[in-house]
Amino acid sequence: MTLALIPLNTTIPPNPGSRKKTHDRRCLLWLIAFLYMGALAMTPPETRVEWYINEIPLRTTKDTLRYAISGNSRDYFLYRTEPMGYQLEMIRHFAGAYDCRYHIDIVPAADERRQQLTDGAVDIMVCSRADYFSQVHGCYPTAAFVLPDSSVWVVDAHNREMIGLLSRWTTHVHSVCQSLSPPRYIWQPSGDALSPCRALSPYDDLIRKYARQLRWDWRLLAALICQESHFRPDIVSPRGAYGLMQVMPATAAGFDIPDFTEPEDNIRTGVRLLAFLHNDPSLSAADEQNRLKFILAAYNAGLHRIGECRTFAQSQQKDPNRWDEVAAAIPLMRHKLHYTGEHIPSGRFNGVETLNFVQNVWERYEHYRNLVAE
Repeated sequence: MTLALIPLNTTIPPNPGSRKKTHDRRCLLWLIAFLYMGALAMTPPETRVEWYINEIPLRTTKDTLRYAISGNSRDYFLYRTEPMGYQLEMIRHFAGAYDCRYHIDIVPAADERRQQLTDGAVDIMVCSRADYFSQVHGCYPTAAFVLPDSSVWVVDAHNREMIGLLSRWTTHVHSVCQSLSPPRYIWQPSGDALSPCRALSPYDDLIRKYARQLRWDWRLLAALICQESHFRPDIVSPRGAYGLMQVMPATAAGFDIPDFTEPEDNIRTGVRLLAFLHNDPSLSAADEQNRLKFILAAYNAGLHRIGECRTFAQSQQKDPNRWDEVAAAIPLMRHKLHYTGEHIPSGRFNGVETLNFVQNVWERYEHYRNLVAE
């Protein structure tokens, strides 16, 4: 066999086929990158936010996270009956990321918020950077997380679960802060100290009057009315419910009230139904809060249907006297395996509207307790 020796200074011509393959690979990679960036640009910001949040694998073991915040005219306030604010939106996003509820306590003094965190009364303390360094840092072992607006969320240093949750969540919040943080809040200085709202609607005096008959906090009745009609006195539902409290004609006829179109007559009729439910022994519950939630559910779905829900929940080894446990069983009532059984004689019950109604009214009521004067 003969070997041909090639001088060292000789240039070997490249293989034309190899050059073409390299060029094709580069073109393909650029095309993929271009299509990906185009798809991302066309995706609505809120969808991108959900994508980031859904990538977080951890979940909290707590049903409800408690926050202590100062409350001011930027972070947490009421605007036309609706709770708003930068911190409220951040809290809602965090709760949505980990599929849990939230409860907010307004505590104006930073040292009192720190004490609540120390005592375990709250899970997260919200404060400014200045308050953190003057009232918290060095006084108690904590972990601090800075949000895009430079506010600080503080947790107990021993709470490893919460530290893990916030570490992942704040990373994503900063990476998509423009999507998560509406321009009306972010990069604005903290607002003035929060003053309780004095009025919710033109019907506050009527609501107070009839709430006293129920021995309810008037803000709970206001939350129910806002959920039903947003304080619009002439609204009519597709099912024929009318007015502030969305009274059905059959309900008014049952209480011998011929005209329920005027605001006071409508509230009076709705309160008559609430009083009837309030006095019904079948809606007894573990405590007053659970009882009120069962009353709200019965106002929306009917007394008989909620009775079936409680019976069915008991058949599923859940406590029928606690609304959260009954609510956990209600989604099963839409499946044929269950609604054809002996515990649900009325048949299939979707339950989504009722579950949302109770949750929304109670959540609104908690905001009103924080933000509306008694």
